[in-house]
Amino acid sequence: MKKSMSRRGLVGGALAGGALALTTTAPASATSSSTKRIVREFYESYRLRDLPASWERYIHPDVVMHVPGFDRQSWLEMDSKLIAAFDDLAITVFDQLAEGDKVATRWLLGGHHTGRFLDYPPTGRYASFTATTVDRIEDGMIIDHWSDADFTAFLQKLAG
Repeated sequence: MKKSMSRRGLVGGALAGGALALTTTAPASATSSSTKRIVREFYESYRLRDLPASWERYIHPDVVMHVPGFDRQSWLEMDSKLIAAFDDLAITVFDQLAEGDKVATRWLLGGHHTGRFLDYPPTGRYASFTATTVDRIEDGMIIDHWSDADFTAFLQKLAG
């Protein structure tokens, strides 16, 4: 069997924080498919504007936040403020890659700023940012969460 460096192998090695390994090219497993579905459904649930229900369904009570200054409750509170300040806030998932129990997702959050958010009065302007997150799934829920987003640029859009 010919071995080659696959994208899944490269990304999987990066997600695991391990060395790159040669892997055989193979279709995504049912596990990868289900972990991607869980993460996609979580991000897309923002359109429903019921974050407490989303957190109950998708975010493990013992989630470990690998985002400085955030835990499960503060993440929910911050995103609830976003929902309240942007009437049409939505997350659009662009790409997902899965390896084992980890899912990398590239997405865009955006909406029109119609209410006070943090120290920013409503502007009516559309503001957005993209992010790349890595979520680890356990028992059908997100148990570990990493995020890389340029939130500063988002706030600068609100400041004008």
